[in-house]
Amino acid sequence: MSGPLTGFKVLDLSAVVSGPLAATLLADQGAEVIKVERLEGDIQRHVGSNRNGFSGLFHVLNRGKRSIALDLGHHEGQGIVKRLAASSDVVIQNFRPGVVDRLGVGYDTLRADNPGLVYLSISGFGQNGPRADERAYDPIIQFYSGIAAVQGRIDKDNPDQPQQVNQLILDKLTAYNGCQAITAGLLARSKTGKGQHIELSMLDVAIAFLWSDAAADQILLGDDDIVARPPIGAAGSVVHYTDGWGATMTLSDHEFAGLCRAYGFPEVADDPRFATMAERIKHRTEYAKVMREQVFPAAAKLSIAEAGARLKAQDVPFASARRLEELPEDEQIQHNEMFRELDHPIAGRLRDARSAPRFLGTPAAPGGPAPEVGQHTREILAEIGYAEAIDELLEAGVVHAS
Repeated sequence: MSGPLTGFKVLDLSAVVSGPLAATLLADQGAEVIKVERLEGDIQRHVGSNRNGFSGLFHVLNRGKRSIALDLGHHEGQGIVKRLAASSDVVIQNFRPGVVDRLGVGYDTLRADNPGLVYLSISGFGQNGPRADERAYDPIIQFYSGIAAVQGRIDKDNPDQPQQVNQLILDKLTAYNGCQAITAGLLARSKTGKGQHIELSMLDVAIAFLWSDAAADQILLGDDDIVARPPIGAAGSVVHYTDGWGATMTLSDHEFAGLCRAYGFPEVADDPRFATMAERIKHRTEYAKVMREQVFPAAAKLSIAEAGARLKAQDVPFASARRLEELPEDEQIQHNEMFRELDHPIAGRLRDARSAPRFLGTPAAPGGPAPEVGQHTREILAEIGYAEAIDELLEAGVVHAS
């Protein structure tokens, strides 16, 4: 056995980022994943840096899968999907609401032949409602959900100007939520014997994600007896040292006193106005001025190495700003065995990162290279009883094989 999901079969009807990444996370944990692509392939194949026309991003989103390319608008293509779904544990799709039902591969249709099916539907705004039919991409949901407004707070000069988080944060969060929901659905099936339909929207993911910290000042309702505090946000203190940037964060009084000692200002921590977190909050205007005008300018005269050594000696959390290209050479990251290198038949030498969880009882590892469009079409069709019809399906343009 290799990976906790070994033996489970996943049919990935999704495209672009959220659905494919959810399926890849399952593949990384041992599941067998078949990716169903349109005849010309997932549009994500052409996004980002590539070698020989093969995108590195597509590899990370689709490693460990087999690919079958087919025309889902053709009744024969729909029949192939239905047959694949009949022997699958999981189906993942992120078509716009209503499309899978029109194509004849919605949950109600597929569960008729497979009542144990766990079926994940990913959408932008939701499967129904006033905006359900609208197109939605990561930046759209960032703005609609309030994430962009929260991110804008970090600019003290223009705190009311929203900013995008500089990555596809909601696509990825939706994938991780989807993976967890699927495994929960499979666990429930082990108890009830029944599958279920799981609906997951990027909008719901965004709001649930915000409400645990950045929206904390929205939790208490009414105006009576509320002690108002600034919204929770980026709590680290960023300093430009002589040779680069670094950040500290002091949550406890012990850590704050250690930071003051490290930077040569023990008297600041001894000041009754700043000695405890409660007092620092109470006198936050004076506190901010002292740190901004005295402590951090002194810290900026240190090198990163000097600051790091002083802060470590005082047990104060600290990190220098790292660039992505530096990470593979880091001792801790190497110890964690986060990265691996592999050869892709088209894209050449690659480096990718494993999924974060480490299963000590059922070790898992990232799957092999992401497939070409329709790389496994022939073998998949043969496995589900289409061996005699493969050439006819190819000639009719129902499927594609590379």
